[in-house]
Amino acid sequence: MKSLFLNLTFIIYLISWIGSLFYFKTLEKKALKLSQGILLVGLAFHLIYLSIITKEVYLTSLFTFNDILGLLSFLLVIVYFYFALGKEKAYTLATFFLPFPIFFLLLNLFLSEKTLFSPFSPYIKSLWFPLHVITSLFSHAFLIAGLVASFMYLLQEREIKKKHFGYFFRKLPPLHSLERLAEKSLYNGFFLLTLGIISGVIWSELAFGIYWRWSAKEMTTLSLWLIYAGMIHQRVLIGWRGKRLAYMFVIGGLLWFFTFFVINFYFKGFHTYGSAL
Repeated sequence: MKSLFLNLTFIIYLISWIGSLFYFKTLEKKALKLSQGILLVGLAFHLIYLSIITKEVYLTSLFTFNDILGLLSFLLVIVYFYFALGKEKAYTLATFFLPFPIFFLLLNLFLSEKTLFSPFSPYIKSLWFPLHVITSLFSHAFLIAGLVASFMYLLQEREIKKKHFGYFFRKLPPLHSLERLAEKSLYNGFFLLTLGIISGVIWSELAFGIYWRWSAKEMTTLSLWLIYAGMIHQRVLIGWRGKRLAYMFVIGGLLWFFTFFVINFYFKGFHTYGSAL
């Protein structure tokens, strides 16, 4: 049953993204509304899929990397609507942003669940565990949004510097909107990442009697936290804006992808899935 809803969600998200590409090309408001309406339908199917997953996790005490991918893609779509319906009016954000949840769902479809059991599965029924997982993944969703906004900012800034407006100028949001979107992503993502680290530390002590293991995953996550803390410091106290903030988001994004994929799969030990491969 869960495979059915996962497949439906993937197909509907893909159709919605195709609609967003049509809107990006034509800037027809009807195409945008249709694309967002289709995306909402996919979100409903996605929620049903996550409900089935939640029940399975509770009954079996097994949490897989596929579950992480499914939840992250859901939270990415939530973050998209948070910005698309907000004051920034970043209507064309979907064109660049929706490939991320679609890609994570595609990975979910192709990865084998049997070989990706979490090494800490007996301890997931503690309330601190879902808090740790949800806040951490929510922070990832916001930070990916900031990365996408930064990429769009650099693309738009390049268009403006040409002194003759090209293909993307009319279709991308203004620079101040993209900068505001990246800034909100930074603040929200940093706050949630902090909650994720704190809840993870508390849960680890309750489950294993140790707060911090100095594992590769924990150290790279701490490095990511320090990067975003530095970005906020430079933004608030020194006034970093525009390209500097965008380039820092790119650096943070590269570290995030390294942490999420390379560390998770190619490093063995606690908090990773390398030992399962």
